Amino acid sequence: MDKIYDKTREHLLVAGIMEIEKHGLAEFSLRRVAAACGVSCAAPYKHFKNKDDFVLEIIRYIGGRWKMLESNIMRIYEGDKKKQLTELALAYIKFWIANPNFRSILLLNPRQMDDAQKRARADIDTGLTQLIENYSKQDCRKRMYEIRSLIYGALLMLESGEMDNNEENLNMIKTSIEEKL
Repeated sequence: MDKIYDKTREHLLVAGIMEIEKHGLAEFSLRRVAAACGVSCAAPYKHFKNKDDFVLEIIRYIGGRWKMLESNIMRIYEGDKKKQLTELALAYIKFWIANPNFRSILLLNPRQMDDAQKRARADIDTGLTQLIENYSKQDCRKRMYEIRSLIYGALLMLESGEMDNNEENLNMIKTSIEEKL
C-alpha cells in the first residue's frame, strides 16, 4: 500500500473516532466522516467494506495503540506480576486521559455493536483482565471489580477535575491498586 492510501485511511479512522464521540454509534455517518476528511463520500468504501467494518477498524486502531504500550510494560516488568499489574493499571488510566477522544470507544454500548466489534473492544482489556485473573486466583471476580472500579473511578475523577492530574494523585491511585492486590 502506498503512503497516501495509508495516510487517508488513518485520517478516516481519526475522523471516525471524532464522529462516534460527537454523534454516538447509532447516529454514526460515513458521509460526515468523509466530509470531515475532505474526501468524497465514496472514499471510506475504498478502505473499509461497510460501516460495521469501519467501526471495527476504529476499535482495532485504538486497541493497537494500547497493545504497544501494554506489551512494553509487560516486558519491562517481566517476572513481577504485581508490578506489571499496578503499572499496567496506571498506564491504562494515563492512556485514556491522554486520548480523550478514544473514550467514546471505551464507553460504547455493547448492545449497539456486532460480535466482531465486541470481541475487538474486549481485546483492548484482555491483558489487564488476564493479569488480574492470574495474579489473584482467590476472589478473582471481587478483585477484578475492585481494581476496575479504581481505574474507572480515577478516570472519571481526573477527567471531571474533581481530582488533579498530578504525580501525587497518580501515586495515590497506584498505592490504592497495590493495596487491592
